[in-house]
Amino acid sequence: MKTFTLTQALKQKNRLAGEISRAREIVQRENSRKQTQPVRADVRAVFDEMVIRSRELASLKGAIAAANAGVLDGDRGIYARLNLQAELRGLIVFLKTLNTKEGEELERVGFLSRDEAARTIYVATIARDEVDRLIAAHQTEIEQLQDEIDAFNVNTRFTVPA
Repeated sequence: MKTFTLTQALKQKNRLAGEISRAREIVQRENSRKQTQPVRADVRAVFDEMVIRSRELASLKGAIAAANAGVLDGDRGIYARLNLQAELRGLIVFLKTLNTKEGEELERVGFLSRDEAARTIYVATIARDEVDRLIAAHQTEIEQLQDEIDAFNVNTRFTVPA
């Protein structure tokens, strides 16, 4: 547990968001490659770190929202759940667009009448079946968070000044 000022927390939030964005670019660019191309990044490690940073960002956003609402004790109410749910939804959107091309393809090489066919083999670090499993796991977690959010909403009462 680290103590931040709001200014420090907002700067850290922006740093984390930048790290996540860069990691997503690397994973998207390097996940599927021609078998003959050299490996330029440890896609698995970058992806795993991106997921960790996304969860950190959700927690930090929840803490910032709680602080902005004047909730400064350890119980941050619903904010952490709402932000984690949003980050998981963003991760699912990313996973749905992740290039997972694998296998052999026939590619045309050359120009006009001199076209030649070349067989190219693609490999993916994170394959489509793993993407599908990750999406299902994150969707399950989102649904659990939604149940907690719904319970909070049902049990929370407040007054609105007239």
